Amino acid sequence: MQKLEFESAWDKTIARQDREEIERVFSELQSDELVRQQAVILKTAYNHREEFLVMVLVNNYSTEPFSLIGKKVLYTEEEHTIGEMDSRYTLEVPAETSMPWTFIFPAASLRKQPSRELGKLIII
Repeated sequence: MQKLEFESAWDKTIARQDREEIERVFSELQSDELVRQQAVILKTAYNHREEFLVMVLVNNYSTEPFSLIGKKVLYTEEEHTIGEMDSRYTLEVPAETSMPWTFIFPAASLRKQPSRELGKLIII
C-alpha cells in the first residue's frame, strides 16, 4: 500500500499549509498499474537566481527503491521540452512510497521561458 513520507530536512522545515496541500494531493492519487514512477507537480516558481523550481510529489509505485541519481529530468509543456537536466540529487524513494521534492532547473537548462501552465515533470 502506498504511503507518504517526507525526507528528514523537509519534515523539519515544511510549512503547515504546504504539508496540508501535499497530504491532500497524496490522498487523491490513483496509481496506474503500468506506471512504476510518476511525478505530480505541486507548484512552480522562480528563485532569486532565476532558476526554475518545480515542486513535485514523486510517486514510486514499484516494489523496489527508486533513486534520482543519474536520472534525466525533463520539464515539458504541451509535449514540448522546456527544460532538461541530469539529476545529481541523492534522494532515494522507498518502494511503494510518495515523497515531495523540488527540482531546480538552472536558467541555462531552459530552452524557453516556461508558461508554468499544463507542465509535466518526467524522470527518465
